[in-house]
Amino acid sequence: MKKTAFLSAFLAISLASLGVQADTNYPKQTIKLVVGYGPGGGTDVCNRALAVNVGKKLGQSVIVENKPGAGSSLSVTYIMHQKPDGYTIASLSSGAVLNQVLNPQSKYDVVNDLTAIAMVAQYQSGLLVRADSSYKSFGDIVKASQAGKSFSYSTAGVGTPQHLTSVRLAEKLKADWVHVPYKSGPEAITALIAGDVDLMAQTAEWVPYVRDGRLRLIAVYTEERMKGFESVPTLKELGYDLVAPGILGVVGPAKMPADMVKTLQNAFQSAMQTKEFQDCTDNFGLKPDFKDSATFNTFLKTTLVEWTPLLKKFAGK
Repeated sequence: MKKTAFLSAFLAISLASLGVQADTNYPKQTIKLVVGYGPGGGTDVCNRALAVNVGKKLGQSVIVENKPGAGSSLSVTYIMHQKPDGYTIASLSSGAVLNQVLNPQSKYDVVNDLTAIAMVAQYQSGLLVRADSSYKSFGDIVKASQAGKSFSYSTAGVGTPQHLTSVRLAEKLKADWVHVPYKSGPEAITALIAGDVDLMAQTAEWVPYVRDGRLRLIAVYTEERMKGFESVPTLKELGYDLVAPGILGVVGPAKMPADMVKTLQNAFQSAMQTKEFQDCTDNFGLKPDFKDSATFNTFLKTTLVEWTPLLKKFAGK
């Protein structure tokens, strides 16, 4: 009897403990999705499309809160200090991943301080000029750069993949390119259209502006040519072995319960299939790419291994 009572008590305690770990009624309230860029850009708009449909799938509202700054690193710093209860999650982009090495002030590690929930897309970046620019091709920029012309270029922030790739490109060209960082893609685009900068290196939030004839795409920072812009060469085709990393995923604070992660992972995968998200990725030049929690976590580790040596060089570490 004593043994039976002990086993019963042990089982009861174990089940109670499991109940704390795994909330079968999750979610019970509104979920906040933090986005590290300002409103109106591709990251913001496509996350909003996902949020609406994730909310429908889970039966609770998912609201987007913008916390721009430092190439989206501010949003990551914020999320790592939240409770791992599944009610505050964040969009994670390449800029924040790379900034943990590039920026000495960054105090986070995306692998150890966050829980990878799912990857939803790849950013696709390119180099652009205004449509009325006298520089019609990437070759024209190369010739002018090597002749001593100084170019200014806008991006959505320091440490973003398009910024780092442009730095490497300018080094290969032995060119004088001046980086002018903004807080978001739309601001970087506005700067180029207004003539405040000569060039823009940016994720494909520029797609509508190229389609309506205000901007001209002269090179892409992708592994392959972009769908819909097949006439524009990659840097690799132009003789420069450079590809900008493009990560857009969803994360939470470290130590989120596995069942909660799976619930969110599956909801985001479902939301990716909706017309709203598909239309958004088309409008902003994102490439849908689902990776589950485990695969996404491995992908983050691999990206850091590949880029850390170069990032430390830039950071002076």
